[in-house]
Amino acid sequence: MPESVVRMPARCPVRITFAKIMAVTATSLESNLSVRRAIGGPETSPSSNELFRFRFGKEPGEKDRGNVFRLHIDSIGAPAPDEIWLTNSAVNSGTAGEFVIAQCDDYLAVHLQVDLGHEPDFKDLTTQVYRELLQLAEQRGYPNLIRAWHYFPGIHSGKGDLESYRQFTAGRAQAFDEFFYRGETFPAGTAIGTDQGTPFTISALATRDPCRMIENPRQISAYRYPREYGPISPSFSRAVVVDSTSGYRILMSGTASIVGHRSMHPDDPAQQTIETLRNLDALIQQARLETRTTPSSGPILTDGYLRIYVRQAAQTEEIEEVLRRHLADDPSLVFLRGDICRRELLLEIEAAGTFPRDHS
Repeated sequence: MPESVVRMPARCPVRITFAKIMAVTATSLESNLSVRRAIGGPETSPSSNELFRFRFGKEPGEKDRGNVFRLHIDSIGAPAPDEIWLTNSAVNSGTAGEFVIAQCDDYLAVHLQVDLGHEPDFKDLTTQVYRELLQLAEQRGYPNLIRAWHYFPGIHSGKGDLESYRQFTAGRAQAFDEFFYRGETFPAGTAIGTDQGTPFTISALATRDPCRMIENPRQISAYRYPREYGPISPSFSRAVVVDSTSGYRILMSGTASIVGHRSMHPDDPAQQTIETLRNLDALIQQARLETRTTPSSGPILTDGYLRIYVRQAAQTEEIEEVLRRHLADDPSLVFLRGDICRRELLLEIEAAGTFPRDHS
């Protein structure tokens, strides 16, 4: 992708907005997709069109029902509400082997937790889990993986290429290669380190038809990183744009303070936050460019959210102050205590927003 597509001045004020997209990105899916925060606590009854919901925290309490995907990562401050992913299609949920699944006309959501108490070979374990996940998606008629979340303890344990994150990356890449995934078709992704004793957790979203993957012109694509980041480059896209009958949704990968392939602003949470926002803004602008979208007369943000992973909980207040100062809109913010894939990175942000169709 050309490096000159979107350029932002190094100290340009960042004003993140989500504007309308008016062009078709890929095959239009019949089922709409939206995200909202639960109101009323975990006991809230699910609606018939709830595809799945993320629930945060290591202590499950009562057993979670089928399409509740527990992420064993704690919120910072007040408990985080459930994050509900909705569709306008009828949803069926159940299990397939060790996987919890939920599906509708266009989407398949899967969730798996693996106990790591027996010290497995993490590369082989990741390959096995991904093989089973991709095979399940193909067998059920949803062959296009578009979004994946990964959480596991000890993300930085091991030295050099034996580091857990590099082993995870190598294992995932092997499975992707077997199923003919390549750079332009890799899903958007998140990989976060959790506390010791938590399981290896994968949640993923697949579709019947392909969606448009987006790369960031400010960054080298992760799947093209140089050798210094490991023997196998990370297999994910920076974002995905989903086109449905009602509009568009952009799902952005976990995004950090990286320009080119270098980590920026070590030991400075405020500047890392600003650099991360620049990267999110560049992704939005690239989505507009690739879908031939002209800027709308006013910014629109509908059910957008930011999920912020913070390495050091004590830095959360400073990070939030920067976010509130620079965001043009006021999305829901959820802060979670987690380790970022590079030791020098202090935070990572994943985001989503809806772009309504232009009916004018």
